[in-house]
Amino acid sequence: MLSRGFTLLEVLVTLVILMFGLLGLAGLMAKGQRASHEAYQRQQALSLASDIGERVRTNSGSALLYAAAAPLLTPLGAGARYALIGTTVTNCAAPAANCTAAQLVDYDTALWDGALSGASEVDVATATSIGGIQGARGCIVDTGQAVGTTMTARVLRISIAWQGRDATVANPVSTCGNGQFGNENLRRVVTLDVLMLNP
Repeated sequence: MLSRGFTLLEVLVTLVILMFGLLGLAGLMAKGQRASHEAYQRQQALSLASDIGERVRTNSGSALLYAAAAPLLTPLGAGARYALIGTTVTNCAAPAANCTAAQLVDYDTALWDGALSGASEVDVATATSIGGIQGARGCIVDTGQAVGTTMTARVLRISIAWQGRDATVANPVSTCGNGQFGNENLRRVVTLDVLMLNP
């Protein structure tokens, strides 16, 4: 007599093979999620670097003050400077504010400090900033590089460092945020060079 259908053993073997395939797919999805998160943080870092770069260009006469406000050894991003807006840092966005160039530097770097620390989004229950890049730190460095012959030009290097999820090779381009993430292979950095022209 000819039997039709599957035996229980065949069904179990098929289920085991299917289970291994689904586990592999789940791992692939998790890896894709991590890569997507890394790409999102990199895009946010580039956006924040461009923001302060435009602020420096707008107030180009005080470009070196921006570098002094966010040096490599004490980068911005902890949120302490942002908390000073309205007290020791003049709120240059106020309608009656008539800020000097130096006050504008203080205000711009305080806003940047807040953006790096995630001050735009706060957890209501704990009152902590949750909107920023993970552990973001921002530095502005005068490279001392002179460019051109007819104009004096300087290059400012804006760097943003943050903590990645997976270890990679340590970034040799910028030391911004060095030693602040425990493992240098977790430190991610984007840099943006801004050319400042002074006639």
